[in-house]
Amino acid sequence: MFRKMMVCTDLTPASFSLIACAAQLQQIGTKDIVLVHVVESVATAAGTLLSSEEEGVFRRQKEMLEEHGINVAAEVLHGMPASVLDAAAVKHDVRGIVVGSHSKAVIALATLGSVSAALLARTLRPLLLYRVDVAAQGGGEDGCGSLFRHILFPTDFSEASERGLDYLGKIALEQHGAAITLLHVLPKDEDAEDGRTEEDAQYLLEAKKRRLERLRASEVGIELVRGDAAEEVIARGKTGLYSLVVMGCQGKGALKRVMVGSTAEQVTRRIEVPALLVPGEHHVE
Repeated sequence: MFRKMMVCTDLTPASFSLIACAAQLQQIGTKDIVLVHVVESVATAAGTLLSSEEEGVFRRQKEMLEEHGINVAAEVLHGMPASVLDAAAVKHDVRGIVVGSHSKAVIALATLGSVSAALLARTLRPLLLYRVDVAAQGGGEDGCGSLFRHILFPTDFSEASERGLDYLGKIALEQHGAAITLLHVLPKDEDAEDGRTEEDAQYLLEAKKRRLERLRASEVGIELVRGDAAEEVIARGKTGLYSLVVMGCQGKGALKRVMVGSTAEQVTRRIEVPALLVPGEHHVE
């Protein structure tokens, strides 16, 4: 599932932390990375796309990935970033995309100028969003931390969540040292549970725990709480306990699967740890 990935860099100082994070994908089976940078201005084929300083940064980031034993193909593209990146992902048949995000509304419709926002509106590939602004506070190339140390998996037991669980299972299989917490948030109002009781939810969580344990996950915990789903996930992202959130998303396109006001939209916009969004329908196996 993760053998070939695409990593999008803007060549800013903060992007070195994104590269350090992407290098850890080697731990879950990534062998090849397509490292891309997009120049938004239209350039002629004979024109110089990068300054000498930018070329040096791009070369250094490629070397950082190669130092981890990853095969890296580096490309400088030009055009509208989201459409160019999505086309590159299709061209190279990557299994997922890694892109930096910022503290501003990442996928709110009012900020579709954001590359990560516009890319979410297009791609059907899993998207790993990495908060480069938070990571930059941790310091340069070492700001990423351990990406697979402790994974939080919020689930509402939908088909989309099950797709996310498939990817989580692959991570558990490849990265035996990862701890995992399964989280389900029941509504505050007990009358709004749509027929699912606390006992039902506990049973479903236990079944998912056993599935992950069969895949050799080292430690799987369960949390069943009442409250607002997005707020509960966001609060856990601030504790320092979790290194990654894995979430399934609804529908075929991001504007359908990540609706404004939804749990996924709020979490992606405000979470302070990396988030892997897995679309409910996905054509790359």
